[in-house]
Amino acid sequence: MQTEKELVALMTARLGSRGLTRVAGPLAFAHKEQAVSLSIDESVYTGYYITVHDRGRPARQFRAHAGDYDWNDIANLIVEIAESRLERRLPLTTPAGVRANNRALAEKLTAMTGAGPSSQMMIEPSSTAPGRVRVRVQELDLDPDSVMELYRVVSRAAPKKSPPHS
Repeated sequence: MQTEKELVALMTARLGSRGLTRVAGPLAFAHKEQAVSLSIDESVYTGYYITVHDRGRPARQFRAHAGDYDWNDIANLIVEIAESRLERRLPLTTPAGVRANNRALAEKLTAMTGAGPSSQMMIEPSSTAPGRVRVRVQELDLDPDSVMELYRVVSRAAPKKSPPHS
């Protein structure tokens, strides 16, 4: 059984290897300069457990299973909390807010579709229009049926052109 001090050292190493930095003072880790506080408590029956705290969100506890904690889950929760704070802080009325919102939207769509550097499609955030992303498709060799299906999908999604004025 480890001590609380040993658990803090282990936590610092494991979360540090996942890109999170320890913040001076009370137990907290930072992602994109957003500090998320944690605490370590002890249960009579299950030993130490780690709690991740955030204002306005229920605290989440992590207990050791087979002698180790799920460091990926803990790190993911810290990143999620930090990202949500950044999104709330930047209003859509500012260019930085638009960029942050669109970047988050593009990241979510990329994760959902599997698009990215290794695929034929790239999803990038629009730098000016709120709620818009830019989709780039690399050169593809398609059969005629696939061309028609791609055209139908793109024509539904693309903004309608207004008729020329006479």
